[in-house]
Amino acid sequence: MIPMRPNPPFQAYAVLLVGVSAPLEVRLSAALTGVARLERVAQVDEAPVVLMRTPVGLIVVEVAGGKSSEECALRFARLGVTLPLLLLGPRERITWMPGGASQSGEGKSRCLWEDLPELIIGQLHLATIRLDALLLRDTLETVLNNVREGVILVDQQMMVHGVNPAALRACHFVGSALGHSLFVQKGGCVPDLAALLQRVMTSRKAELNVHLNCAPSPEERTEIRVTATPLIDHQGHCFGGVVVIMDRASMAEFPEDVRSKRQTYHRLIGASPRMQEVYDLIESLANMDTTTLITGESGVGKELVAEALHFKGRRGHGPLIKVNCSALQDTLLESELFGHVKGAFTGAVRDRPGRFESATGGTIFLDEIGDISHSMQTRLLRVLQEKELERVGDSRTIRVDVRVVAATNRDLAEQIRLGRFREDLYFRLNVVEIAMPPLRKRLEDLPLLINHFIQKFNSKYDKNIIGVQDGVLDLFRQYPWPGNIRELENAIEHAFVVCRMNMIRIRHLPKNLVVQRPCADPAELCAEELEEESQEEEAPITPVVAPMAMEPPRTEKDALLRALEEAQWHKKKAAKLLGISRSTFYRKLEKFGIG
Repeated sequence: MIPMRPNPPFQAYAVLLVGVSAPLEVRLSAALTGVARLERVAQVDEAPVVLMRTPVGLIVVEVAGGKSSEECALRFARLGVTLPLLLLGPRERITWMPGGASQSGEGKSRCLWEDLPELIIGQLHLATIRLDALLLRDTLETVLNNVREGVILVDQQMMVHGVNPAALRACHFVGSALGHSLFVQKGGCVPDLAALLQRVMTSRKAELNVHLNCAPSPEERTEIRVTATPLIDHQGHCFGGVVVIMDRASMAEFPEDVRSKRQTYHRLIGASPRMQEVYDLIESLANMDTTTLITGESGVGKELVAEALHFKGRRGHGPLIKVNCSALQDTLLESELFGHVKGAFTGAVRDRPGRFESATGGTIFLDEIGDISHSMQTRLLRVLQEKELERVGDSRTIRVDVRVVAATNRDLAEQIRLGRFREDLYFRLNVVEIAMPPLRKRLEDLPLLINHFIQKFNSKYDKNIIGVQDGVLDLFRQYPWPGNIRELENAIEHAFVVCRMNMIRIRHLPKNLVVQRPCADPAELCAEELEEESQEEEAPITPVVAPMAMEPPRTEKDALLRALEEAQWHKKKAAKLLGISRSTFYRKLEKFGIG
């Protein structure tokens, strides 16, 4: 029995045909049917335009008579194109040139027509593997840069191969860490971490929830909890280790019931009951093809919900195509969604697939669906009902396998009552609704969101801001947040731009947050801001501290030291013992040169 040839795998990259004549294109299309999708341009100079909008893994060029393959490849090199070339010459002469072999011809080889499909499959598969590796690297880098926990990765010789910003801050590294031995670092808790990593790599057994005392200076002590794990390959050899660091003091900022819940889901952040309901609903829908409608005000994160539905489900390996329906005119939106054929309208110089076709095997996300016209609603209804469409200017029916997720910030029920939205389309879209709560309905998530954005902007602006002043959090809890999460992110980024301290204060926030809202506590917040802006001498601390039944301190400095000792040098607790705000406490420490 002759073995059947397996179907070629899905290729993330296309093949670009440059200057290929019609007869030769027909032969190539027949040879590559089911192998790869083809893009076409007439001239070499047009190739960069296609490469900017379409991922291409290989370029096929028909070489005109009298020209050498090196001359043809040199033209691409001058345009900055370094992709592999397949040069088709006279008398079925095929020359293969790998990327970077443009001038010398080094590495070029010849092949036969019958070997063409296998050669192209191999090249596209190699390009896809490289893409997967790049995406994995970028994903891991993004995750490590945004998690609250510190992460350090070493090889068997204790050389540091990876360390995220959280670890750099928590462990007080001196100088560069990457490429150097972990034993070189002597400050903070790094020596203890190095000893722990060496121990787990020797024993090949992970150690979980190990408590260490980190003392970067005599005045500052922090207890941390770490987990160290050896990295073992499939043959049982240990080739390195990884340690994850959790600062227990930072964990104490969040209530126990918040820590016990999911704080994130994909890129969504929040531990409130409303967000737990959203997470549960996404989990239930992820592996289903149910049409889903995401509702909520602008800025609440509807697009992140759509991403979670896609990437957490079985369609996660397929494409996620996003369309902002309100950003395009009606005629452009029709062509964008359903595609068009050559000559359908002025400027339609070739056939072009629409977003629905591009999303085949994956998900299409229709944002601001409440803004489309009645005619577009009619066409969209047919796609949802029949799973088929027609390109603009064409009568052929095209079947599509795509999941539809839509989002709107409008009240569609009210739009139906006003005659602006079709009721039948509404019921097709609203098979399941995910209602994203506004920020003002889940204020308990503010510490998590603030912490996330602080870490994000610390990395972006290369700063080391540790948090926000107590008064800032109080103000945030009273502000109505009409712009929701997006407005919160903008407010914190604004504070990062103007803040030159290690803590964000009220005066660093955008004026609309402060001016348009009364102070949460006029006796404390407003007075404190005026106090900071003026350079007047602060009133001394009353040297009587009720919680400490000892001999009363004689001076203000003695009161500060007494409070620190009573609170075991936990500065926030010491400030509470003295009955002053944390920011005022820090200023007094600086004034008297304490810690």
